Amino acid sequence: MRRAVPVRSFDAVVFDLDGTLIDSVRPDFLACTALFEEFGAAFVPRFWAEHVCGNAEGYPALFAALRERAGTDHADAELYDRLRVHWERFFTPGHVVLMPGALALLDGLRAGGTPLAVASSSGREWVERWLGHFGLADRFAVVVSGDDVTRRKPDPMAYRRAAAGLGVPACRCVAVEDSRTGTAAARAAGCTVVAVPTALTRHLPHPCADHVVTDLFEARSLLTAKGPAGVRPPAAHGPVPGIPAP
Repeated sequence: MRRAVPVRSFDAVVFDLDGTLIDSVRPDFLACTALFEEFGAAFVPRFWAEHVCGNAEGYPALFAALRERAGTDHADAELYDRLRVHWERFFTPGHVVLMPGALALLDGLRAGGTPLAVASSSGREWVERWLGHFGLADRFAVVVSGDDVTRRKPDPMAYRRAAAGLGVPACRCVAVEDSRTGTAAARAAGCTVVAVPTALTRHLPHPCADHVVTDLFEARSLLTAKGPAGVRPPAAHGPVPGIPAP
């Protein structure tokens, strides 16, 4: 059962990056799909959504599923090499886009004087690359990457470190996340958790979230007094094959 949490009772907001502020989740889905296709195997979208999305430690399990379905004995290292080829194809500015409503949410919170941080499991080079690409870096007082912690999500270390960097107790922070791995990390840290699932994970339950919203416009309505700015743009992508409708 979700906790009844007064969402306006917070002192800071900590954001996940991948799938929350930027859509790098769909490119990963496409790269993993391409890997399975390379070996002539049917992809496992629900398995990916449950065990890989937001979880850097989930790929070995995905590779095991690939070996089972493709009848191959390729080792994890070999499959990682092949997946990196597909990542290079899809992790480009043409595929990685800013999530609709991200700027309005960030600027609305900053206008209200709310300190902001990033807590990501991705490496620092990746985090800095995309924060810089989208001009977001100066909006955050603290940025914690996967390179800054010894245990990545679902461990709460990244959120605890981000809260400490802001000088705010984790229990006074709101965490904004898209994945079940990330919401589990934020919940374990003691944050109030707002889940913003993508189309690829919206069909899953999010038991660690205090609030589940449709998009970042709705998150802004929840977290600021001003409500959504403007009109939601049309979805950037069409339906995702293999993922059940919400």
